[in-house]
Amino acid sequence: MKPILYPAGETQFVSNGLGRLSDAVSCKVMEERNGMFELELEYPVTGIHYADIMEERIICARHDDTEDIQPFRIYKITRPMNGIVTVNARHITYQLSKVVAMPFSADNCADALQGLIDHAEGDCPFSVWTDKALNIAFDVSQPATVRSLLGGVAGSILDVYGPGEYEWDRFTVKFHASRGTNAGVMIRYGKDMTDVKKTTDTSNIWTGILPFWAGLDDNEEQTLVTLPERVIYADNVDNYVYRMVTPVDMTSYFTEKPTEEQLRSRAESYVRANAETGIPATIEISFVALWQTEEYKNIAPLQKLRLCDTVNVYHRGLGIENAAKIVSVTYNVLLERYETMTIGDVRTSLTDSIRAISAELNKETPSVTAIKNAISHATNILSGGLGGNVVINTNTDGQPIEILAMNTADITTATHILRLSKTGISVSTNGYVGPFVTVMKLNGEIGAEFIKGVLDAGLIKNGSLADQVANISWNMLTGAFKGKNMEITTLTSQTVTAGSVKADQTDAGELTASSVEAESAEIDSIKAGSVEADSVETDAMTTGSVHADSVEADTADIGSINAETIETENASAGTLEAETVSATSVSADTLSSGDGFTGAFHIPGSADTLGFTIAVRDGIITGLTEDDPPEPEEPVEPDPQEPDPQEPDPNEEGE
Repeated sequence: MKPILYPAGETQFVSNGLGRLSDAVSCKVMEERNGMFELELEYPVTGIHYADIMEERIICARHDDTEDIQPFRIYKITRPMNGIVTVNARHITYQLSKVVAMPFSADNCADALQGLIDHAEGDCPFSVWTDKALNIAFDVSQPATVRSLLGGVAGSILDVYGPGEYEWDRFTVKFHASRGTNAGVMIRYGKDMTDVKKTTDTSNIWTGILPFWAGLDDNEEQTLVTLPERVIYADNVDNYVYRMVTPVDMTSYFTEKPTEEQLRSRAESYVRANAETGIPATIEISFVALWQTEEYKNIAPLQKLRLCDTVNVYHRGLGIENAAKIVSVTYNVLLERYETMTIGDVRTSLTDSIRAISAELNKETPSVTAIKNAISHATNILSGGLGGNVVINTNTDGQPIEILAMNTADITTATHILRLSKTGISVSTNGYVGPFVTVMKLNGEIGAEFIKGVLDAGLIKNGSLADQVANISWNMLTGAFKGKNMEITTLTSQTVTAGSVKADQTDAGELTASSVEAESAEIDSIKAGSVEADSVETDAMTTGSVHADSVEADTADIGSINAETIETENASAGTLEAETVSATSVSADTLSSGDGFTGAFHIPGSADTLGFTIAVRDGIITGLTEDDPPEPEEPVEPDPQEPDPQEPDPNEEGE
């Protein structure tokens, strides 16, 4: 195919645009799984349409064995003296590196992807698609480029909803649970293989781990816990020439010092989940596309390969017999065939492309994830799933994206899950499918509905407190306290309005309630249907009945009073029962005892008169006792040193 040049603003790619670049010396497209997708063109300065080749214009070309044509935007042109220029272009979706997404939140993968487009600032003619249906919270807390949020930084779509595989299809970003197919294609030496290179690497292999726990014991002393046998070996340890042991810090697996059995069990789970079953290998191959030949034309549709497809590679002489995914390809656009193809254990990421763009824009590369910083001392632990009731999930680059604490050891059967991720801490009572409800965000905000137990009142600054049905409310600004039914040890408030109040001690400026029960009540004003208290002190009291050992009031308007002692300036009651009553004045206008009073009225005296006590039984005066007169003051003895003013001074001469 001859690549086609288009104006910078083209979006349809249905015509020949500015023209076909027919004089191209070479044209290759390099694509990696979840990584680079670029075109490199070599073109002579004497070639047709050379003058039209400019930065930001678009080159369309095939990138695999299908008829699919993809657009690549020119970002760099190198012009050497030999007259053959090199043009570098990136897939049109790299434009998302210059589109910024504003902060937003989503609850599932589809909404998260669409949210990137809906909250985009800048030209964004892109759409999104996914077949992943994960219900996991996604949060963008600060502005970031859309492409970086797709993958390559902490909390990206690939981090939160991975593993997965991207497909860049013109202006559409597709996020597959698994991209590619397995059509049973076999590439073998002597048939279609032209070159092969297998690379094996044992630099990261271990056959056993030495687990340990380091922390404070019950006596707050630094302690190191290891196993008596020291090392836990993998089952395939004898397959290697020597035993390769690596230390693994298991401190983060336990909230307190573990027993030897607990440490051994955790170490065995780690070995089962992470030990290599063989030597990691990658295979780079070159081959003839037999499906392009006449002999294979009938099976051509089944033989065409694309990135992320699974293929079988066989070379008897080199001992190669592998079936793995295609993880990177180099496609020759002019010859319409693959030049190289890499399969095997190769991890690729958007990170490299993000960093490359950021370097050109003089921007800092993204920081590592907050979770990885928090447990950087356990790098080996974070290399994969752990098994057991605590699982650490990673993305395709082996970076941790979430920690799950589950009520069973199997994620498929767990119903209660606590999840720590970029968005914070969330919980699900419906297994891993969710929904997950956020308990705490990374900025420290805690969902109040999850607070149980004792809450420090010093944390409450302003506003109002109320229960769900408003039985009790407290305005923190005005001090007003209202409730329908309250039982309190000590109640102190400027204003209390309640249906019923029960308290050992009540101190309020104003109390309005249908019923008040307290051992002690000191209130400026009481309005209540009934008051029961050992002691009542108030300026004004209006109530149907009072039962108290002692009542002190300036004004008391009460239907019934039952007390051992009553002190008041004015008291009016239908029934008054007391051992002693002290009042400033007693008259029918100010004090009405009815017929049931038994006790005594005390009328205080004045400067000229003595006070007296009136004894009453069943409303009938039975006696009157005058207060004892005050004792006379003792005479003052004259000072012998001072002369009597009435005696003449003998030293004084008379006239």
